[in-house]
Amino acid sequence: MRQSFCLAILTPERTSTALKKILGQRCPKLIHILHGAGDREKGYEDRIRLFDLVFVAGQKDYDAFLNYGLATAETCHVIGYCKFDVLPPAPPRFFDNDRPVVLYNPHFDAGLSSWLRFGPSLVEAFAKMPDFNFIIAPHLRLRGKGRRLFDQLSTSAQAPNLRFDGGSIHSINMDYTRTADIYVGDVSSQVYEFLQTPKPCVFLNAHDANWRDSPFYRHWAFGEVAGSAEEALLLISSAKADHPKFAPRQTAGFAAAINAGSGSASARAATLIRDFLGRA
Repeated sequence: MRQSFCLAILTPERTSTALKKILGQRCPKLIHILHGAGDREKGYEDRIRLFDLVFVAGQKDYDAFLNYGLATAETCHVIGYCKFDVLPPAPPRFFDNDRPVVLYNPHFDAGLSSWLRFGPSLVEAFAKMPDFNFIIAPHLRLRGKGRRLFDQLSTSAQAPNLRFDGGSIHSINMDYTRTADIYVGDVSSQVYEFLQTPKPCVFLNAHDANWRDSPFYRHWAFGEVAGSAEEALLLISSAKADHPKFAPRQTAGFAAAINAGSGSASARAATLIRDFLGRA
């Protein structure tokens, strides 16, 4: 039998845990690094138990993983946010003016996203709000009916203050979250990237979620929550004025979600992997 030279697989997804069943004892060590620091319930699924080592961005997820029995103090480690290690000094400019930029970042999960219910009305209204620039950048995993709607609106709703992005590098490298002055969304983990600098947020409750006191919606405490597209438009207009009452919550919430301590998160991860494989 040919010996495998792969000692470990480092992955931000969880499908690879199927290798445990396929390969059994021949399976390389599986190391999971979360791709974000969000609160969505799906982020705390049972497959996490199948990883030999788990890296999280901050104390929030470390505590949750241990409380839910998904990992232990020996297998779970807080490393910070690796994406912060490679950010350029400043993001590019996407508009030729200095008007406030609003990022609308709906999630791909139709059961949680605001896109199908609120998206068309919001986009139509955005085009008639020249005092703002709008970036409409759904989660890049948007598929099916949601994706078809995006393609339709990105073609039909043309205005100089609108920018549509269905999944370019700007959607994942924090160019939009760093550029935007106001965040509008539902359950995407990108809100924590946006809050690297505390700024106004508006959240969209398109499914009448019972979100108060739910750990899976804790980020909705960082801004006003709208129950309709019409209410969202009003809250966007008042978001800057409303921000001071949410800024302390944002600062505390970000600190819990992402440990932005000194040094490189990538270096911490590399050291932990080296030490772990040395003991394995």
